[in-house]
Amino acid sequence: MVYRKASQRKRLEKLKAYYSDLREMKVSSYEEYLKDKKSRYSIERLLLLIAEAILDFLDHLLASQHRVVSDSYEEIIENARKYKVISLDLYDRLKGLGGFRNVLAHGYLKLNDQEVFKNYQKMLEIADEVLAEFEKTV
Repeated sequence: MVYRKASQRKRLEKLKAYYSDLREMKVSSYEEYLKDKKSRYSIERLLLLIAEAILDFLDHLLASQHRVVSDSYEEIIENARKYKVISLDLYDRLKGLGGFRNVLAHGYLKLNDQEVFKNYQKMLEIADEVLAEFEKTV
């Protein structure tokens, strides 16, 4: 696969937009999250879009620059660490994102509101770190 800087830039811009939208949600507590069904649905969808954007960005980088094809979403994150595409700190914070993405996308298990809210907070916390590390690669 050929590395396409313009494609990666578009992926990064999409991710920035998703994070911006997530920040606008401004749900400050778990109780508030539970009360507003529309916010819950919006947050769930944004978390799915963010997860897919992160995984797609990393997968393209691994395939084009390291000739690595990952067999699963979690393996993308592991390979990104292994090939130093992301820092060890970011790896530790992204671990589990592939599985969470699958639950959001496919409903393998009943969606757990507490888990979604926890991931909402986590994605807000790591947004700047993710974007800064990704920005270095394009």
